[in-house]
Amino acid sequence: MKVAEGRVVHGAIRTRARFPEGARLTLVQHDERAPVVLDAEEEAGVLNGIAEIEAGRGVPVSRLQRKLRRHR
Repeated sequence: MKVAEGRVVHGAIRTRARFPEGARLTLVQHDERAPVVLDAEEEAGVLNGIAEIEAGRGVPVSRLQRKLRRHR
């Protein structure tokens, strides 16, 4: 694995790093926002929610959107 930084200039990625022809790359855009910090209880709630979704007990996005629109 090789890590490199670059910028998008006129729609193309520019970097000084060199990669072999045909190399597969994974690009991650930097996020300038402050990271989200959760306390232990909040993190447990998020992990519980993920587990429920993985178990098929999630709420469809369309239903969630309707519910949120009613509470504006």
